[in-house]
Amino acid sequence: MSEFHNCNFELAKHNTSTRRQQRRSPLITSRDRENSSPFFPGHYIAVAMGIRFIVMVTIYSIIFINSLFNKGSPISLKEGYCGPCPKNWICFQNNCYQFSNESKNWYQSRDSCMSQNSSLLKIYNRVEQDFFKLLKSFHWIGLVQIPTNGSWQWEDGSILLPDQLTMIEMQNGTCAVYGSSFKGYTENCLTPNTYICMQRNL
Repeated sequence: MSEFHNCNFELAKHNTSTRRQQRRSPLITSRDRENSSPFFPGHYIAVAMGIRFIVMVTIYSIIFINSLFNKGSPISLKEGYCGPCPKNWICFQNNCYQFSNESKNWYQSRDSCMSQNSSLLKIYNRVEQDFFKLLKSFHWIGLVQIPTNGSWQWEDGSILLPDQLTMIEMQNGTCAVYGSSFKGYTENCLTPNTYICMQRNL
């Protein structure tokens, strides 16, 4: 009788522990597995498509806004084109410029520019050549003083106009160096200075 009682007790104990395990970790049936497995890939695909949509809308919006602003200010061919210039020359407003690193007197500088099919710098227009106002060091330019009347003349024979350059007397000399802010300074023509060559492309 005690053996039978013990057997019933062990059986009851086994059933209780099995119920506890079932409460702690309920089994996933094959039907649950079929329903849940497609959900995760579908969820990721939906999120990826949403992000892609947001990125595309942003890109198209930027392109549209950019095109609206650019319509108001079309670039003319004259402003957009620059050149052709020799190698290592600077192109600005369709003119070519070379800033020398070597120092020469005015005559040697003029000859050096002529050998490169150019002339020493001439200021034609302050607006067109506005980047020269930023120069800090002195460079020979194509401007000489006529001894007979004291007026200043460019290499091409034209007379210096007041709106081209302001001349400042610094030393006794009949040649001119360019400083900055559209100012020219008198200089002895035999003094070594760097120089600026210019090719004007019309």
